[in-house]
Amino acid sequence: MLIDSFSRIAEKLRLSVTDRCNYRCIFCMPSNPNFLKENEILKLDEIKRIISIFNDLGIKELKLTGGEPLLREDLDKIVKFASEFFNEISLTTNGYLLLEKAASLRKNGLNRLNVSIHSLKEERYRRITGVNGLEKVLKGLEEAKQHGFEAIKINVTLIKGLNDDEIFNFIDFSRNTGFTVRFLEYEPFNGNGGWSPNKVVTAGDVIRTVSKKYSLMPLERSKHSTSMYFMIKENGVKFGVIPSISQPFCTDCNRIRVTSEGIFLPCMYSLKGVNIKNMIREGKSDEEIKDAIKASYSNKFEGIIKYVREYKIPEKVIPMYKLGG
Repeated sequence: MLIDSFSRIAEKLRLSVTDRCNYRCIFCMPSNPNFLKENEILKLDEIKRIISIFNDLGIKELKLTGGEPLLREDLDKIVKFASEFFNEISLTTNGYLLLEKAASLRKNGLNRLNVSIHSLKEERYRRITGVNGLEKVLKGLEEAKQHGFEAIKINVTLIKGLNDDEIFNFIDFSRNTGFTVRFLEYEPFNGNGGWSPNKVVTAGDVIRTVSKKYSLMPLERSKHSTSMYFMIKENGVKFGVIPSISQPFCTDCNRIRVTSEGIFLPCMYSLKGVNIKNMIREGKSDEEIKDAIKASYSNKFEGIIKYVREYKIPEKVIPMYKLGG
């Protein structure tokens, strides 16, 4: 079991399988990303060992992230191996390669999908991502739906003046497709240094906007959930907001991360962690690696809630493509 000084128990692992991405989203990826060399990224056998180690430490759920995880050619093998340890395996993706890969991933044990779509307007989508790919992503989502994924969620990072005029577009999209839309607050993990509090569309902003047109019924928040969900009474649409900045969920956070170069991070705002990859390549035993992870997690700091309470902006963060989405 992993337990920190705030009595938080880690149960969910976010494991990045690559830092590479086929998109260049303006609020995520720097113009000239410094990607890892091939030998610096976790190998398949190293990922398998990490999965086994964290399962022994009490981790119950696995989310595969990137970069863009669908770029990893052996992703099916990772999912199949992980399915021997976890009942719930999810994937965060931009969805561009879903059309080709959804069937195989579902067959090998992937349960859930989180697909990032930050605009439903083709030209704006292209400006945001650098890719003319909205139509293909939407086809990939329909393909995934046909293969029976247990849950498909659409993640929308809202930024003032960029895409905050599309809230109702996404509500209608959810009603028409059955996919659950979640509106995310813009966090300071972009590689271009362009984040500021003035660009954040808060969960409260979203709720007030939707409430002008519809009647909302708050749904009970599941323990450890990053999201707050609401039901629109008029049409039954369920949508979520993730208030990472305005109302952080740090107090009952049960998530940990391993980057694509094998660094264990207790929190997404952590700057230092345990280099599991190096320990594996140095021939350390599973028990030695577990002890190092336990020691690191026991010192997990309070989280972004500390910055919010003190009205501070983090001076330095790891870019999301390196951190793992």
